[in-house]
Amino acid sequence: MKFLLFIFVFLFLNTLSFANTQLTDKKILTEKQILEEDSFEKRSNDYIKKLLRSRKAPLFFLTRKNLKKYYKTFDYQLIWTNEDGVKDIAIKLLDSIKNDPVLKPHSKEAFRLNKIIRELNSLNTSPERFIESMAKIDFMLTGVYNRYMWFLSRGYIDWKKFKNELSLIKVKEEINGGWEKYSVRKNHKKLLLKAIMENDLDLAFNEVNFTYPQAKELSHKILDYEVIAQNGGYTKLPRTKALKLGKISPTIKILRQRLVESNDLESNNCDIDSMPQAQEYSDTQEVRLVTQGSDIIENDCFELFDESVKNAVISFQKRHGIEADGIVGPSTRKYLNIPVENKITQMRLNLERMRWMPRDLGEKFLVVNIPEYKLKMYDEEKVKLDMRIVVGKRKHPTPVFSHKMSFIVINPYWKIPNSIVTKEIIPKMLKEPDYLTKTGINVHQTWDINSDILDSNSVNWSLYIKEKTTAEPGDIKENQTIAVEKKLPIYRFIQVPSNTNPLGRIKFMFPNRYSVYLHDSPAKHIFEYDKRAYSHGCVRLAQPKKLLEAIASSDINVDYTEANKFLEEIDKTQIQLDKKIPVHMVYLTSWIDEKGIVHFRDDIYKYDKIQKELLYKTN
Repeated sequence: MKFLLFIFVFLFLNTLSFANTQLTDKKILTEKQILEEDSFEKRSNDYIKKLLRSRKAPLFFLTRKNLKKYYKTFDYQLIWTNEDGVKDIAIKLLDSIKNDPVLKPHSKEAFRLNKIIRELNSLNTSPERFIESMAKIDFMLTGVYNRYMWFLSRGYIDWKKFKNELSLIKVKEEINGGWEKYSVRKNHKKLLLKAIMENDLDLAFNEVNFTYPQAKELSHKILDYEVIAQNGGYTKLPRTKALKLGKISPTIKILRQRLVESNDLESNNCDIDSMPQAQEYSDTQEVRLVTQGSDIIENDCFELFDESVKNAVISFQKRHGIEADGIVGPSTRKYLNIPVENKITQMRLNLERMRWMPRDLGEKFLVVNIPEYKLKMYDEEKVKLDMRIVVGKRKHPTPVFSHKMSFIVINPYWKIPNSIVTKEIIPKMLKEPDYLTKTGINVHQTWDINSDILDSNSVNWSLYIKEKTTAEPGDIKENQTIAVEKKLPIYRFIQVPSNTNPLGRIKFMFPNRYSVYLHDSPAKHIFEYDKRAYSHGCVRLAQPKKLLEAIASSDINVDYTEANKFLEEIDKTQIQLDKKIPVHMVYLTSWIDEKGIVHFRDDIYKYDKIQKELLYKTN
């Protein structure tokens, strides 16, 4: 039975069987008059207490102990029903589940709605069984509410299964991906009590649901995409030679229709006077003379790739993170032909991820969206800074987590991770004896930059890379493991501050278990690329001074003018922030920006693929 029928059954019962005087039929009135029993509230209260003490209480996604706690909170009264039948707020609960942007394709199975439908269809409304029937439905709805609040608070994907998938990737591909989830811990019972008193379930839902910027707008946008899917999906663009400004082709008519469907082309208008007198057709390679009023050749301006089409193509390309050149080549055509159903699933998945994030993002906070290759600073819900970044390669993925920036380092030393030393630095040293001198890298016995510098020529470095390590998670990596196994001395490689230091001249620190941070970079040319996954996990900033200035504008400990003077020197300087700034490293391949525009990005770490397979597995 379809969910729509389920809602109809509810509304039917609510309006015809139990509403007002129509619901309070003669049988119930007769019961009260003849048997002279107590009020409905008193009788239902007594029955619920009795039922909770017995073993017959229907358990629906709740333990007996938790069910008792719910009804104790409500003084053992019915929550979702009363003497008139099922309350409107119960309909609101079920409608919210039905239309949940993440769970919608799976809500029927996830909440065993068929069972609830059967119970509704078999309700016993006789005076002697009415309260019993209402109590059973009430208990089921309480279980449904608790389960839904759990998913809003923690997301639907089985987190252990996802972490197991990351572990498998680490073993098979030696990719160490990090992702942390932040669950909301609220008292669902007290939130429900408040919601029932105010007759507004959103008071409970909003306390635990996502708070990421424009998350609700993204959930609403899915409805528009569902309409497109119901109407047959996107128009498919056929193979053709590159389409660009000035071209005339029948395929451009199809392109226009496709761009209208995604709202990149707002109005499909063209100007007949804009048609050239002669133009090479891109599909047929023939030159057609196009003359206004010709009886032989139709002068169709919709076949012209004009400025409006070019701007629409650029809009589409920007929303998908590809080169915005206004030309429809093989790559852009591939993105245009992605089915709308794929995009809907992608949007649902990213809303699920937003339920894994902290709910209190902060008044002023940073968001690093890895697939977007962007850093944004939000202040009082407005974007104050928008900057290009470089993130980790797939082999060295930037982790997904939240932390707080606490200090800034001017002229940083780079304490080179042991894995990079083994895989990259030592091989270069063996090829170029003066490599360390040229790059300003010193070798120490400790991480103390003031400790003695060793003579690198006195060490046989080939011993440190002959065997591959079998380090376990959390162990000291690569060359240190090798050193321990072979009883070799352990050395630390530290690069001094300079314009060639990979950390650049500024780094922004939020000490974390992954040892990643935001920092400057001497390789400025990489920021011009559309795809910017080149680091070992840390985030490189295109304009670190702009971030420094933005922080200084509201932090009394950071003097931007003084910091610039430090940058003219080479000595390391550390600045402690007066106000810590939340930093959220996120992995969103679909979102809505501050202008209300929906975006999609490539799944650079293949997380979409893994999580889509887990999203609707039975929980």
